[in-house]
Amino acid sequence: MKYSLLIFFLIVSMKILSQGKNDSVEIIQLLKDDYKTMVTSDIKKHIGYCTDDYLLIENGEIWTMEKEAEYYKQNAQRVIERSDYFDFKYIKISENTAYAVYNLRSDITENGKLTQKNWNESAVFRKLDGRWKIALIHSTKI
Repeated sequence: MKYSLLIFFLIVSMKILSQGKNDSVEIIQLLKDDYKTMVTSDIKKHIGYCTDDYLLIENGEIWTMEKEAEYYKQNAQRVIERSDYFDFKYIKISENTAYAVYNLRSDITENGKLTQKNWNESAVFRKLDGRWKIALIHSTKI
């Protein structure tokens, strides 16, 4: 009986740890996919990656999805290449809520000119209907 109980707890623990790893991988991929929408100006995809109450804190301003949609529309004609390099410092998952702290370095080329940018960011995620979505991004330029 003791061994059966121990084996049961080991199996449950392994399953929980495995799910946490899968969630972390899904969250990282979600962020990478979302940042690609800035290059393609695909606001519909961006909206699909975010919660209904999503907010962005950028340069000291609080942006709603409506403000971001304006930004996407204004920049839709730009032809840029962008490579994003994420360095995740921390991901914490608790049931259907998670947050990540990471550094983002971006190489952005427009009209043959390379600009490199660097931010420290944090993001909050919620799992809705089995899928992680972005609820908040707080971005601070370095």
